Amino acid sequence: MTLPDDAAGPGRLPSKTLGSDCRWLTPDEDRALYGTGEALRLVLSDPDEFEAYRLAWSVVGDGVGPPPLAFWTLPSPLDSPSPVLWVPRVLLRRHAGRSTVTVSLRRGAAPVAETARLWMAEARALLAGRPQSDLPAIAALTSGCDVAGWTDRVRRTTEAIAAGRLAKAVLARRLSIRLTDTADPGVLADGLADLYPSCCSFSLPHGNGHVVAASPERLAVKRGAHVVSTALAGTARRHAGPEDDARAAADLLASPKERREHAIVADAIVEALAKVCDTVERPETPVIMRLRQVQHLWTPITGCLQPEVRFLDVVSRLHPTPAVLGWPRSAALDWLRAMEEVRDGLYTGVAGWIDRDGDGEAAMVLRSAYVEGRAAVLWAGAGIMAESDAARELAETDLKLSTLLNLFEAP
Repeated sequence: MTLPDDAAGPGRLPSKTLGSDCRWLTPDEDRALYGTGEALRLVLSDPDEFEAYRLAWSVVGDGVGPPPLAFWTLPSPLDSPSPVLWVPRVLLRRHAGRSTVTVSLRRGAAPVAETARLWMAEARALLAGRPQSDLPAIAALTSGCDVAGWTDRVRRTTEAIAAGRLAKAVLARRLSIRLTDTADPGVLADGLADLYPSCCSFSLPHGNGHVVAASPERLAVKRGAHVVSTALAGTARRHAGPEDDARAAADLLASPKERREHAIVADAIVEALAKVCDTVERPETPVIMRLRQVQHLWTPITGCLQPEVRFLDVVSRLHPTPAVLGWPRSAALDWLRAMEEVRDGLYTGVAGWIDRDGDGEAAMVLRSAYVEGRAAVLWAGAGIMAESDAARELAETDLKLSTLLNLFEAP
């Protein structure tokens, strides 16, 4: 059932204190999703399996509200890529100035009266929220790779590229943090949304903790037959002075290495979408995406999907892009496994939502932290090409890690 929440207009709903298990903020569409509880959970061996559940998904009520939806995650390509999908028992949605509450249950799972009591309790808890807590401080930092180890990995990778084994590989660094207090994932997600208002921000449960991210890269957004994917590769530092900042952007656009790295990603997305779209459109040249501390080369790619092509199938064809793995896909995957690269906390996986109509949104799990109690794990990666310099790539990962370290109080 979808119930308009007329009393909770945009000026009255406290977005910063909502007591939700899941939250998803899409600023450019003025969309916010807050979910709590779990009506249904699925582990899909194939994305098409969801279609039977979607078709069986019924709505009780007048049908004038937005369709119910499910959150989902897909692991890193270095893990077993089984999508996990769940329908929140209570969902609060804010979109285009309107708020709605949707409650869900699995038929036959429990008596309706018993579920209704859960609905009321969880809805009250979600709307009442919880006291605002301060951001925890950092007690200790442990890097998973020192400078010498990173330099060796980059050297071996550039040699493999020069030998023709692959064209690009994305190497990642892991940073473990011990905190002085328990981290509230909702507070962290809101902090990221404040720091990076142009990014898609989310907090979703994973394992015994939560993944929190402000992702600049949306892998796919589907509305009807229209689909959009973004190529994001090539990075430069932001500068306080406008002239220095503009010069860095111009150098990024003019860099042969950065442009080739970006083209690999854009070409792969176009190739994947061409298999499921009647038309695909791509600008001739990338533009600059400016974030708080970094700027990237960015190309939006749009397509008109062929009839009967489903959103999760589009995601599975796109993931992983060369921006998070390398290229060619199989060669890059083999190389990273040979390098014994392991990624956890859903880093370089995908997270998103899908509604009963089959529309949805998918974002790469980048600029992310996995938090569990007083521990957090941060990741950052860099695309390695034949001419990559280990020190410059290390500095790039430091920049990306700093976007997350800003969330926590200094020791």
